[in-house]
Amino acid sequence: MLFDVRVLPEGDWDVLCVVGDLDLATVPALRQSFDRLDSPASAVDLSGVDYVDPVTLGVLLLGALRAGRAGGRFAVVCPPGPARDLLAETGVDRILTVVDDRSALP
Repeated sequence: MLFDVRVLPEGDWDVLCVVGDLDLATVPALRQSFDRLDSPASAVDLSGVDYVDPVTLGVLLLGALRAGRAGGRFAVVCPPGPARDLLAETGVDRILTVVDDRSALP
């Protein structure tokens, strides 16, 4: 199974670029990656994600909570497709800022 998370700077943003599946096996690596974020503006880019287990949505909410408590901003980059559908079905897209691509980060 291919899985990778890298932190890439994108203007004022630190972006966690995720590749592979987000499931119970990969959640710990994603959570640890949040600790490497230094910018007050952070995002998770799910463009390279093939599958998102609904249980992993809590990690995205945790990232937003951490950013908010620090006075920062948080967004999810997620193009239309299965992952975006899951964000909509669960209502997470109404809680978090979700954009189609990195160029749309606020």
